[in-house]
Amino acid sequence: MSTHRLESSDRAPYLLIGPGVEIPDGVYLGAHVVLHEGTRLGRDCHIEHGAVIGRASKVNAGSSSPPAKVALTIIGPGTIIGCYSVVCAGAVTGENAFIGDHSLVRERARIGAGASLGHAGTVGRDAVIGNATRLQGYCALATGIVIEENCLIGPHVVVLAGTLMRPNDDRSPGPAIIRRGSRIGSAAQIMSGVEIGAGAIVGAAAVVTRDVPAGSLVRGSPARVVGPNPRTS
Repeated sequence: MSTHRLESSDRAPYLLIGPGVEIPDGVYLGAHVVLHEGTRLGRDCHIEHGAVIGRASKVNAGSSSPPAKVALTIIGPGTIIGCYSVVCAGAVTGENAFIGDHSLVRERARIGAGASLGHAGTVGRDAVIGNATRLQGYCALATGIVIEENCLIGPHVVVLAGTLMRPNDDRSPGPAIIRRGSRIGSAAQIMSGVEIGAGAIVGAAAVVTRDVPAGSLVRGSPARVVGPNPRTS
């Protein structure tokens, strides 16, 4: 199967679609949208101008990332995808998800029902965002990280998967995990291998280098526990 087989469609201005694309009634499509092979849109989706869905990304010759392949890309019912966003092959969104303008969702990422990704956010390959979790603008989530349901992530937060330049090196810690109901302040950095416990709060601009106990409040660089989550204490 070729990822370059795109044809014009009169369904929307300058729309290009690949083989097997599914567009049910009630879907809104802006101008200059590209729907690659294997894309399936749910009912009542809203796809803004210039969005690209189902693209199999090319990798740099020196990259250790596996080559991307054509795969089903499933956009759940009622999902909104903003202007000039890119959702890569194999990604899946739940019902009523939101992907802000100029965002990038990489291969096989999962974005849960009612979850939102703010303007210019990046979600790495195989990353998981739980139901009803909200990420504000400019967040960067690395390959394979997990953010569970009902979390709130402030703007410019970085969540890492490895500290070495060679991500397949056995010495690299695994991806970070943020457990359900956590709150992460703006510009915080969550280092690879770290687990943020359920219901924890991470202060703005904190650098989290070790696990955070459930229900605690951490601040600083490196982040340290300064007390319990005031919402639950």
